[in-house]
Amino acid sequence: MNILNGIQNFLQLINDNWTTIMVIIGLAIAVGKKVADYFSKSDEEKIEIAKAQIKETVLKMVTEAELDYEEWNKAGSIKRSQVIGQIYADYPILSKVVDQQALIEWIDETIDESLKTLREVVSNNQ
Repeated sequence: MNILNGIQNFLQLINDNWTTIMVIIGLAIAVGKKVADYFSKSDEEKIEIAKAQIKETVLKMVTEAELDYEEWNKAGSIKRSQVIGQIYADYPILSKVVDQQALIEWIDETIDESLKTLREVVSNNQ
């Protein structure tokens, strides 16, 4: 008798929450596919993904570095070093890049572009 009550309670639980259960299963499958897709990519593809994300976040990093060293007028190399260090900390896949010099040059160009954007925003807000 207890087994039948347990089965009945289980079926009632599924009946009451079937939409929630289906959403959770769907999300789990979607996340699983994304994770499997990412891990199946080569290091070069992962590096390109990291570069795309860096372009989106480097303006924030540059702004934070500018605020951290606001009182120091001649601290450009320190600010640049802070941003590059933060990029390598946030994206460890970049340590696998064979040509580190070219990567640093690309990061420098991206930082310079972000500095131009930051200066434009600051001048427009004044």
